[in-house]
Amino acid sequence: MLTGFIHKQLLEGEDCLRTGLYSWIPVFDGDIKYFKEVDPSEYEKYDVIHINLSGQDIHLLGEIRKVLGENSKTKLVANNDYTVELWQNSFDYFPTLKREINHADMIFGTEPNQVGTMETLLGRKVHLIPHPCFVKRLKTLRPKRKQDVISVVSHRYDNYNMVPSIAVDNLGYKTRLIGYDANSDKKKFVTSTCYNEILPGTNYMDFCEQLMESKVVVDPFTLTSVSRVGWDCAALGVPIVGSDRNYSTRVCFPKTTVSPYNMKDVRKMVKKLIDDETFRQEVIDYAKKAVDYVSYERSKEKYLKA
Repeated sequence: MLTGFIHKQLLEGEDCLRTGLYSWIPVFDGDIKYFKEVDPSEYEKYDVIHINLSGQDIHLLGEIRKVLGENSKTKLVANNDYTVELWQNSFDYFPTLKREINHADMIFGTEPNQVGTMETLLGRKVHLIPHPCFVKRLKTLRPKRKQDVISVVSHRYDNYNMVPSIAVDNLGYKTRLIGYDANSDKKKFVTSTCYNEILPGTNYMDFCEQLMESKVVVDPFTLTSVSRVGWDCAALGVPIVGSDRNYSTRVCFPKTTVSPYNMKDVRKMVKKLIDDETFRQEVIDYAKKAVDYVSYERSKEKYLKA
């Protein structure tokens, strides 16, 4: 994987790689390097060069293709995992985007809206391949303690923090907001009054612990995204009431997927997961099987088949 920027905090000091882009590295026993630090003469040493289509890396496909030529044994793979609603902030001129992406031999998106939009733009096949989740490892984890707590997941891209508190208030359980980024919240002083506890974003294993110790997790993300939280909860055996805009929830938790704007439906599902133990276990069991879709093994199969 070549890039102009590496999120080192996601790679260094983590006991387990979080679900997402960098999980392709252990799947293929590969590595990630800064583009400027790799001599072009080394490109053909690789079977595959993978480029994530972030704004700062769009041009890399064309630069590498100039060196490889059109008939190289080294394959260029490009993925887009940016939620479509945010494209306007990342890409300025779509003809340029089209030209650069088309240098890739294989292209994939991580959820259906990305795939459909890219296929329409490019006029070629774009594969649906979500980033991997270390399912096998997550299924072995157990919470240090269970709490009578309902956790609502915060996302910095939409800051939809206040309204979901309506759905989880006064259900006999402590409520908390997890994964919170105060710097991106314009109403953080109001948000602080909506929950019993607010936990900022943390490392991956601590976040998994927060999920596992929850009675129910609510993920009300309003953007059309994968939302890795759905995969994580499924592998960890934690029931989630998730947004119908999120691919992971639709795949793993179809019975508890609702509109993130309908607090009546969110509350109804949270109560059902708390009160109906048979239903709760059915939801957990289904999710644990469905999440194998993004395991390292299945992800590798989909990637190579594409």
